[in-house]
Amino acid sequence: MKKIASAIIFLGIVITVWAQASFRDDPSVVTESGYFITSSSRGYKVNVAFVISNPYENRFASRPKIQVTLRAVDNSIITSRELSGAGIPPKGSIAFCETLRTDEKPTRVDFRPLSASYETTEFKPSEFRLYTLNNIRARPNEYGYMKVTGEIGNPYPKEAGAWICLLFRDKQGKLVGGHQLWKSEVPAGEPIPFEMSIPIDELPENLGSIDKLAFSHNNNQSSWREILRK
Repeated sequence: MKKIASAIIFLGIVITVWAQASFRDDPSVVTESGYFITSSSRGYKVNVAFVISNPYENRFASRPKIQVTLRAVDNSIITSRELSGAGIPPKGSIAFCETLRTDEKPTRVDFRPLSASYETTEFKPSEFRLYTLNNIRARPNEYGYMKVTGEIGNPYPKEAGAWICLLFRDKQGKLVGGHQLWKSEVPAGEPIPFEMSIPIDELPENLGSIDKLAFSHNNNQSSWREILRK
């Protein structure tokens, strides 16, 4: 009985150690960040965008976080927000955009990587396929908006939600902001249409090009198992 009890205790220790080793909180890896500022009747709008990558071959990154801090001319903090993106597959990247409002114009914007929960995964990077964006069209309307339309295709065998993200770059190719749209249901099969409206005054004056991205909203690995049929 003592040998059995010892074996059970040992097994419990092994399982606990393995479980602890399968999860790890590391800082999010920010590969790009940028912003631009516009004024409004209620103060200022600070449009921020950043790209986060997962450097691991065998880990899924859940809920990566970034702290965005707006600073005044004397370096004091005007406001600070913690932003969270979607989960990142192994060796994958996502982007995230947000508009912060303030009554004081910042002179500096800091991007500080916070933690992401990296979980060991049985899925290979090649199993996480990219959504497709086609027939993109952008045109201004009489209401002061840039209307963007297109089609998004889901590469997986089941319905899933997605983020559609437009990244704004200046004429030198530097990331300066962006805009995003959440599609809660993108069925498998034929692409479906989407539409987003961006206020003209929330576009950067030095806009040179726009990157168009689409990726799954799934924040954790468990939601991927159903989509990937595992």
